[in-house]
Amino acid sequence: MTRPDWHYPRKPFTHDTFVALTRGPVPAMSLFGPRRTGKTEFLLHDLGHHAADRYGHRVLYASFWQSSVAPLGLLLYAVSEALRPRSYAERVADWLRHPPVKVRIGSDKGPGALEIDLSERRTARLGQDLLLLDDLLGQLADRDKPAILLLDEVQELATAPGGGEIMAGLRTALDRRRDGLKTVFTGSSQIGLNRIFSTRDAPLYRFAAPLTLPPLGPDFVAHQLEVFHAVFQRRLDPATAQGFFDRFGGNPMAFQRWLMTLGQYRELPEDVAAERTATALAHDLDFDRIWLELQPHHRAMARILAEGDHDPFGATGAARFEALTGQPAPIPQTRQSHVRTLARRGLADQWDREWRLTDPLFEAWVLDRPEAEI
Repeated sequence: MTRPDWHYPRKPFTHDTFVALTRGPVPAMSLFGPRRTGKTEFLLHDLGHHAADRYGHRVLYASFWQSSVAPLGLLLYAVSEALRPRSYAERVADWLRHPPVKVRIGSDKGPGALEIDLSERRTARLGQDLLLLDDLLGQLADRDKPAILLLDEVQELATAPGGGEIMAGLRTALDRRRDGLKTVFTGSSQIGLNRIFSTRDAPLYRFAAPLTLPPLGPDFVAHQLEVFHAVFQRRLDPATAQGFFDRFGGNPMAFQRWLMTLGQYRELPEDVAAERTATALAHDLDFDRIWLELQPHHRAMARILAEGDHDPFGATGAARFEALTGQPAPIPQTRQSHVRTLARRGLADQWDREWRLTDPLFEAWVLDRPEAEI
């Protein structure tokens, strides 16, 4: 695959992850990273490209965001595709352009073919499909050059139909072929990943070594500015660029949106482009609606989590809650219930045992809100 000029290669992290995966003692890793911070791009353009194009490993990619109804069918399709004589680049490009809806596994003609509609539940065939998965993974395994399985947003399996059985079958198939199959599971929720890998009775309990996607820094900003200049023939102020990058928590998607705004509107000042980008992102991601659906006490706890300067359930959090709402702070247990409500709505998560808002872009948007809106 010809990687886009805009892609910033995480070379040291890619190398270290690949070496640990192919030569280390564990068969799998679980990679955590907040939403829209580049996990999928790392899998596809860094680790997958490195393993397939440089070292000749077979690489499989599957995202469980794409099919909440038939995740096993999606996985069967991904393994079947990895076995076909097509390059990794061709398979990834086809997957990204045309996410599968109906897939055919096996030969195009004859009794060995199987068609799966990913919009339909297949619980009645779950056992047969798991046997098929085991067989296909057996064909994919290679002791001399292990196949690399890149399974994106795997926390979705925890709530998918038949998710427990799928994870148990996957664990058995991978355990039997530890030398021939290596896996990277990713997730944007540490709570979700812990439910899969740290819960004692979970099928994948302690199967994967935890790994955290490192944040991007000034080198990423410098790389993007260099490419921007080459494409648009316009120089941007590095300090302003870094400031916008920091404002959105080092989020690459927001930063690239800002660059595209400046590329499209050459005369637009950088600070005006920043505000226009922030407004457009909030509109696209529906932040206003999300905010208005929250009760004032939920908004206050969201603001406290976004600020990150206070113990949300301790005395400093209580003082901040009172300052934001003008009301006495409820007891710690009640504030904990407010945060759990945010978590159930997908707005909060625990990172290294500390509560945070899950989306760095939403976090930046909350911090930009006047306190009077709470």
